[in-house]
Amino acid sequence: MHKFWIVTKQVYKKNLKSGSWLFLVVSPLFFAAIILGVGLLMNHSASAAKLAVVNAPAAVVRVLDQSSDAHASAYTPAKAKSALQAERLDGVLTVTNTSPLTARLVTRVGGQSIDQAALQGALNQLNTQTQAGQLKLSATQLQQLLSPAKLTTRAVAIKDGKQVAKASSTDAVNRGIAFGITILMMIFMLVYGSILAQEIATEKGSRIMEMLLSAVSATTQFFGKLCGILLLLVTQLGIYAVVGAIAWPLLHRQAMVRQLLAGLDFSALLSVNGAQILLFFLVGTLSYAVLAALTGSLVANQEQVQQAVMPISILGMLGYFGALMAQAGDSPILRVASYIPFLSPSVMPVRVTMGYAPSWQGWLALGVSVAFLGLFTWFTVRVYRANVLIYKEGGFGKALRATLTMLKAQR
Repeated sequence: MHKFWIVTKQVYKKNLKSGSWLFLVVSPLFFAAIILGVGLLMNHSASAAKLAVVNAPAAVVRVLDQSSDAHASAYTPAKAKSALQAERLDGVLTVTNTSPLTARLVTRVGGQSIDQAALQGALNQLNTQTQAGQLKLSATQLQQLLSPAKLTTRAVAIKDGKQVAKASSTDAVNRGIAFGITILMMIFMLVYGSILAQEIATEKGSRIMEMLLSAVSATTQFFGKLCGILLLLVTQLGIYAVVGAIAWPLLHRQAMVRQLLAGLDFSALLSVNGAQILLFFLVGTLSYAVLAALTGSLVANQEQVQQAVMPISILGMLGYFGALMAQAGDSPILRVASYIPFLSPSVMPVRVTMGYAPSWQGWLALGVSVAFLGLFTWFTVRVYRANVLIYKEGGFGKALRATLTMLKAQR
């Protein structure tokens, strides 16, 4: 066990200090900081537009100031024209008729934008009140006249052949979770699979594997490297969690963020589906890491690493596109793909999250993935032990055939 932790620590520390891993961790934070900074700068620099209202009673000016996003003030025609030419105003609204209410808006190019839809709504409200006064409608009658039609909505999910109530906000969160699963699974399995394959291929290419095997068994090396790479993944996720916790007080004060969070129901994260998502992510990451170790042990030198990463990329892209298709709808192909190892961790969580598959199917697919991971790890360890000191040229396919022939001969 001591040798296992030595290998794990060596792999972890070496990659932790590498520039490629640091760039992998820092670059998303850098771009997120830029986006956040630009958003904050735009919020602070934006100011209310200044609107001059000409030929309107004080009550009309007050309603326009309160109902629109612009700061409305009463002006005479001459002062409004002069202030607009001096660029002290962003627009001039001239009331040409009071019954029915008619107005003309002149905006300045280069000034603060004026929400014309909000302005039109305020004018409609004033016009309705004026017409109601002329028709001698009471406040109660006016309120009844303006009362909108009521429409109630209810979203349902079909689970186990029954309708289950489901809030629309929960559906929005589920779609977000499904999209996040797809992106994270794609990134981590390609990046960390490539790192692990590179780690094994580099040692084979430098011919230091003979010395390592004299001190540490191939099985211990295999699991030590695998554990070291997974610790890198945990470290990256931990860094993002810490940065998110630090940045949360700043983000939570933003009106746009509060408005977005207020309309969402995050109870889905704490449900059974949330547990399945986490387990699928772990099993999927481990499966692709073991595949990377297998392919990395089959190459003869570092120059063939791209060949080792190719199967990971192909399976990753299939799972990625399958998950995207599952967000749009369900089909027999996706139902089958959700039980196929390497595709299941990407496709099945999306199907369950979107309500296309019941929870028991998710647990069944998870059980299949775990069983496959155990058998695949056992097979990979055997291939790794048999092939780690073989430097056969001729490509990935020939090395795999030679290794399988050797395993059969050992029986």
